[in-house]
This record gives sequence, structure tokens and C-alpha cells, in this order.
Amino acid sequence: MKISYNWLNQYIDHDLSYDEIENKLTLLGLEVEETDKIGSDFENFVVGHVLDVSSHPNADRLFLCKVDLAESTVQIVCGAENVAPGQKVPVAKVGATLPVLMENGSAFTIKKAKLRGETSEGMICAEDELGLSEDHSGIMVLDSSLEPGTPLKEALKLENDIVYEIGLTPNRPDAACHIGVARDLSAVLKKRLKHPYKEVEKSSNDLSSKIGITIENPELCPRYVGMMVENVTVKESPQWLRNKLTAIGLRPINNVVDATNYVLHEVGQPLHAFDYDHISGKQIVVKNYNEEITFTTLDDVERKVPAGSLFICDADGPVAIAGVMGGENSEVTAGTTKVFIESAYFNPTSIRKTAKALALQTDSSYRFERGIDPNLQLKAAKRAADLIAELSGGTVLDNFTDNHPIKTEPETVELRVSRVNHLLGTVLKKKEISSILDSLEITVTEKNEDTLSCKIPTFRPDITREVDLIEEVGRVFDYNNIPTPVSSPLITPVPLSDTENFQQRLKSLAKSLGYKEIATNSLLSRKEANALADEDLQIHTLNPVSSENTILRTHLAGGFLKALSYNLNRNAPNLRFFEMGHTFRKGKPGTWIEGVEEHTSLLLGISGTKYETNWRYDEKFYSVFDLKSDLEAIFTDLGIDSEIERNAEGTQRLIYKHGNNNIARLSRIDEKLMKTFDIDQEAFVAEIDITELIKLGFGKQDISFTPIPKFPPFEFDAAFIVDKSVRSGDMTDQIKKTAGNKLHSLSVFDVYEGENLGNDKKSIAFRLTFLDSNKTLNIKDVEPMVQKIVQSLEKTFGAKLRS
Repeated sequence: MKISYNWLNQYIDHDLSYDEIENKLTLLGLEVEETDKIGSDFENFVVGHVLDVSSHPNADRLFLCKVDLAESTVQIVCGAENVAPGQKVPVAKVGATLPVLMENGSAFTIKKAKLRGETSEGMICAEDELGLSEDHSGIMVLDSSLEPGTPLKEALKLENDIVYEIGLTPNRPDAACHIGVARDLSAVLKKRLKHPYKEVEKSSNDLSSKIGITIENPELCPRYVGMMVENVTVKESPQWLRNKLTAIGLRPINNVVDATNYVLHEVGQPLHAFDYDHISGKQIVVKNYNEEITFTTLDDVERKVPAGSLFICDADGPVAIAGVMGGENSEVTAGTTKVFIESAYFNPTSIRKTAKALALQTDSSYRFERGIDPNLQLKAAKRAADLIAELSGGTVLDNFTDNHPIKTEPETVELRVSRVNHLLGTVLKKKEISSILDSLEITVTEKNEDTLSCKIPTFRPDITREVDLIEEVGRVFDYNNIPTPVSSPLITPVPLSDTENFQQRLKSLAKSLGYKEIATNSLLSRKEANALADEDLQIHTLNPVSSENTILRTHLAGGFLKALSYNLNRNAPNLRFFEMGHTFRKGKPGTWIEGVEEHTSLLLGISGTKYETNWRYDEKFYSVFDLKSDLEAIFTDLGIDSEIERNAEGTQRLIYKHGNNNIARLSRIDEKLMKTFDIDQEAFVAEIDITELIKLGFGKQDISFTPIPKFPPFEFDAAFIVDKSVRSGDMTDQIKKTAGNKLHSLSVFDVYEGENLGNDKKSIAFRLTFLDSNKTLNIKDVEPMVQKIVQSLEKTFGAKLRS
């Protein structure tokens, strides 16, 4: 939402700079997201008088213009088709710098140049080139009464301004206008707020003799005010009004429409001006239809308005979509002489549904759907009527209609002074709190020594509780003024659950293995989801955020592949990513969310080059074995015994099981997936089912401590001659089973094959480390255990101890 610095100054006297106002607004909760400088000094820009226009001899679409600048007459090459002799036009003289930047961000300075062989000494400007609007349909034509050589800024009566782009939160509809923002500023600056409107006394006569107003559905339209201005002359708005509207990005149309837009952005009440003579039957009916209605709006677009939407109708049918946009059949035109002003309150939910269904957000719907002040309509209508009369020479009729079937009264909320100071950490007195609330137009009366009774104005629908009032006190008092506590109690954080600790441990293990964490969208497109899982497992969202993301992910692999594709397209091919997140698939009845099976998983994904070519290594790419070793390292650290089950796809996918339960799967990305996600290099993914591991009890492991042994270990080396077909791993398992609990560690340190052993034999050497926590071992203690191992290996593998 755009707020003009100059416009604000109409309602509050202050001596703050642009930057100081920006800081104040942000501290008040009206965060300034961006500022724009409006206007220019227009140095070397003057009014020019076009004396003659002729065709360019060397270009079909260019013209040679003789332009009188008072001190000289110059030739300017111009490409605008609307340039003509006798016009007064804005001219940028040689040396002038355009106030708008070029597409590359640089400034453009006018120089004397030759265009297609003809000299050009200046530039005749369009409105967008002057930064006055976005109009580039032709050059800007000025008032014919202006004198050539008049400085352009003087001729246009332009003013410089700063416009604040405020990120308005949905709970502050009162601040969706200049007077609302000025109210907050006046409170924090302790200045008087100058209201632009005045109270209107009820007329003894309404407009029933001129027009009948009927509300068929008061729930959707609790109030409708009608007011009239006669003897209107529709024409261009004065420059001051045009300046105000263009500053906040609105295109001036005419004095009547501009007046309603001005009041909308001034006080926050959307208005609509009808040509009274075009209202059929001189009847206004506010109603909704039970069927879809085709309606052409002011922007000349035919729209299909859904059933239930609220309309403003005359005797012939709809003339406006209530709270959204008027129709072309009753708009104000140059021939309008009588204006009927609509100022209404519409149900916010109804307006939001209609605007969303039409994908049409207007300045009116933006405010109605957030909730405007239900007691502002009459004052805003009077403000607009007076302004239209002033700008058009018209006359405001004294009588008006205020159809108000459902009235909204201010709510009362009690506020404890002690509670304010307790929550804010302040020592504010009752008088100080009352003063702050009064400055926000919240009427305060004293109930008892500690309690204030606060009447909440109807323009603040967000204030419903005591804590809301405390927030108002805090932001106006300024949180920076709250003293730092001398001391604060130690707060013991809530301990993490076993599940959360287990998840954090898994994340730490992934990081320690060199993986970087990613967080991806839990929604996939239909194409991506179909490539990852069968459609009968997929869960579709009822109200998707976009057509591109409609299906909940069944695996985390989709997010990794999208991240991989993104990085590959940016020349970052070597990746080690992990993600922890939820996956969803259709499940059996009886699940927590009926029919939805939700699991938490940990994904590990690798792709690219493991080693770059250097003086020590040749280039080496990641393989499935790199990921397999990382996955099994995690299982080892967690103390999880697992077995591998190869499925029908062979080495394309491995299933890890603990008992009969699937706990992880590891796979190479196949060509179909690579094509779907636009990937052109090998990638491997593994997903650990954390939910299944927790069910198996691995999330509740107790951390135990074993002291370092006081006594030294005893190492014993033994080499065995076995058949070449015997695997060292099988022998290792047999030694562990036989050696007993004093075997501390075991490793293979040599494998030898030679003619002296025989062609079908090999020697495998083991280093056995024995340890006793109660004494120092010697050869006599170890020898019986070694003999037992030798006998076991000889019996099982035919192994012979090598001398």
C-alpha cells in the first residue's frame, strides 16, 4: 500500500524528515518495505512550441520538428505520431537528464546528435519519460496557454514527494489510508490530527423523491448511503489532485472519478460515482443472485460472476459488482451532469469470495475484504460530494439516504494498568496509558484504581482483548523506550522428546558425513509425482496453491532431484545433500488422519565428482558404494543391525530390513526420473524411514558410558592358510563367535598368495587384541583362547595355522 509524504502532511504538523517518518512508521508496526522518490527538479526541461512538422527524409516513422524554446528555435527529431504544429510540449534541452532510468539502470542525458543524418537538438517527451505516469502512447501535450521557454516544473506545478510502500498486515484495515497512518503518527508524535471530514447532521428529507434504495440482503450489506451532486461539469482534474493520485500510482481520469479515488485513499472508504441519468427506473437495489451472472465491468471485460455474489442493480439489472468494480453501463462520462454517490459497507467475507472467484483485486475490494469502518459511510460520502462540487462547479443536495438496517456499536474492553506494566516491563501510570489510548481515538474512562474501561472505535476491528490494547500502548510508547531488565529469571527450556533427540542425532550424523541440509516443498506437480510413485498411492490437495504443485510427496527424492537440477543449471555439479521431512501416501483406514499414512524420513543424496583431477588423484565420480557406506555408517553409529534385500530390479535398488521391517532403501536414479527432472548425470539417493525406526524402539536408546580400561591390551598375530574360495569376512565372524568376551578388536592386516602355498591356497593374517578390565593379560592367559580359535577355524574352513 502506497502512502505519500506530502499527503500525510495535510493531516499532521511535524518537522520530521522523510527518513525519520519511515523509521517511525516501521516502529509503529507499519513496516516501510520500499520508498520511491516522486518528481524531479526538471533542470533544462522547458515548454516548447511546435512551429512545423515534416517527414524525415531518411526514415518513414520519424518527423522533423521546428520547436520554439523562446531563447532559440531548434530542430528535434521525433517519432511520436501525435506530434503536430501549434502544440505546446515538454522539451528536454541538450544537457538535460531524464528523471527515469534506462532499462540497464543508467541515466540518460540528452545530447546534440544526428538521427538518420538529420540534426536533433533535444527531445520532445512522453509522460513516462518524465516519470509522470506509465503512458507512452505519444508525446505529452500541454496547455495551449503556456508560454514557450517556461520551466516545465513551473508549468506543470509539480511537487517532489516521497512515497512509502507499506507492508500492511491484514489486521490493520484502519491504516489502509492516509488518515489512518496519520492517526498513528499523531499519537507517537503527540500532535493534533486534522480530520478532513466533518460530522453530518441527519436531513429531514431523504432522496426518495430522486431515487429509491432497497437492500434485499442486510447481512451482506448492513449500510448503504446515497448522496447526489447536480449541475456537474466533468473535466480534467486540477494539477494538485493529479499530483496526489499519480504519486501513489493511480491514473487520473476525470474530476468526479478522481475525487472518489482521492477520498478512498484519504479516509479508507471505497466509493462509487454513478451517472444518475443512466440509472434505470431511478432505483438502486442491493441483491445477490442464485445463478451465475455475466457482467461487463468498467475495464470493458465481460466476466462470469459466480452465484451468491452481491450486485448493485437498477430497474434493468446489475450496474456494479458490489465492493469490487462498477459496470460500463452507468459510468461517469464527459456528458454527465448529475452524480449519484454510493458509500456502503459490505460483508468482508462476501467481497473476498467474489474478488477471489474473479481473480480481480481492486482498491475497493482490498479494503472491503479486510473490514472498513461501518460508521464512516455518511462522512465519506459528504466529503466526496463536497469535493466533486468544488471541482466541477456542481451543487450538493442537502438531503441524502442512509439505509442502515444493521448497526455496529463500539465494543468496550477493560484494561488493567498493572497488566500493562507486567507484560511490557514498564512503570507507566494510569494517566500516561490513558493519554496514549486517547491519541488513538480510543475513549477511556476510569473504572477503578487499576482498571480502565476502553471504548474501541469501529475502525479498529482488530482490538477485541486486553492484550490488544497493551500492544497499542507498547507500539506508541515505543518498544525502544522500554528499559532493559536489571535481571531476568533463568528459563529452563522444555527438554526435547526422545523422537526429537533421535531426529537431531540423525541430522548431526548426516552433517558429520559431509552432507548439506536442504528443505524442499512437500508438494509436487502431477508429472513429478507420477514419475516417483503409482497414482493409487498419491494424495491430491483440495485447494492447491498453484497448478504446478498439487500432490503431496510420497518420497523425499523429488525434492532432492529438483534441487539437483537447479544446481546443475547453475554449474554446481558436485553435491551431497540431506533432508529430513514428512512423506504422505494413501493408507489403510484407522490412521491418525483417516486414509493418510504419514512418515518422517531422512534422505541422503549424492551426485557428481568425488575427487577432482589433481597431482595425487585422477577424477573419480560418486558411485552407489559411496552412498552405501555412508548409510551403513549411520546404522552402525545407531546400533542398528540391518540386512540387505535385493529386489527384482537387481542393483538399481537395495532394501534395508531390520527383522521383517523395511527401514531404508537405496537406489540409483533411473533414466526416466533423470529425464523428468532434467538431470544429465548419475545420482544416488537413500531414504531412512525414521517413523519405522522409532516404532522399533531405536529412538529411545540410553546413552551409556564405559570407562577407559586401566590395563593394557595384549595383541596376538596369527596367519591361516585356507582355500582361495574362503572369504576373510566369514573367518572374522567365526573368530568373534569363538574367542569369547575378552577379544577387544580384530582386523585383517595381510593376505598373501604364492607358489609355496599352492595354486589354490592363500594366507590370511589376523591381528587379535585381547583385553581384561581386571588385570594385565600375558601369553598364558591368551594361549587357550587362541587354541580354541585355531581349532574352530580348522574345523569350519580347513584352516591351518601358518608357522
